[in-house]
Amino acid sequence: STAASASATALELAIRRWGAAQLRILARWLGGRALALPLVFEAEDLRSLRAIFRGVAGHVPAERRLAGLIPTPTLPERALQALAAAPTSGAASALLSVWRHPWAGAIAAAGSVGEVDLFALETALAQASAATAVERAARSGDGVLRALVRDAIDVENALTALVLSIGEKDVEVDRPFLPGGRRLSLVAFREAILAGGPQPAGRRLARAFDGTPVALLFSLHADDPATLEVELRDHCVGDLARRSHRAPLGPVTLLWFTCRLRTQMLELQRIVWAVAL
Repeated sequence: STAASASATALELAIRRWGAAQLRILARWLGGRALALPLVFEAEDLRSLRAIFRGVAGHVPAERRLAGLIPTPTLPERALQALAAAPTSGAASALLSVWRHPWAGAIAAAGSVGEVDLFALETALAQASAATAVERAARSGDGVLRALVRDAIDVENALTALVLSIGEKDVEVDRPFLPGGRRLSLVAFREAILAGGPQPAGRRLARAFDGTPVALLFSLHADDPATLEVELRDHCVGDLARRSHRAPLGPVTLLWFTCRLRTQMLELQRIVWAVAL
């Protein structure tokens, strides 16, 4: 059992390094143009920091905090390992400040002494990420990229509303809302949170996405977050594939590649751990 777990950990590390190598090649090829693709590297950094801070808060073993993460030029493998090994959220936050990561200020604002408020931290990270994405998409001058950024913000807000619809409402419901979307308004966001549970929240969110495949996903899988995440990811891959076929020389093709890369990595890691366990 121990040998199988060690082997699975080694295989997962190899998968993570392979994914990082693909992104390094992409970053070198893009050069300065990488700034115009906020849905690639910044999105991976956001996933990584969320996973690591959640792992620290939940006292998850350091090696498991790295599961599914892809190193990027701004958070390479050694940086992720150092963050995952941090004993407290405050220590991880201090590392980002020392490295002058672009979002270190957002994390510090959430409280960087001792244990940070996880909800405040995730809200600050999401807001910093969304603001960066909106700004860079606007500077790119690409209408399709701007629309994709706005769609991504809508989905992020919808998922947040779904989580907050469960249990007591001990937070300001407007606080985690990310501006910049185009379908899910602040009013609809608030109504979904106060709907009385994931299923009625899912129905309210579906109305906001009326006329899109996303509406059906929130309607059917609101009470099953794992399935909803997989379905949303599959929808993203399919949507980007169709868009890239129509404009193969545009930035959407790169987004399609990175989305497929993440999906492949997650599937490989799932297979590795399923066999090990």
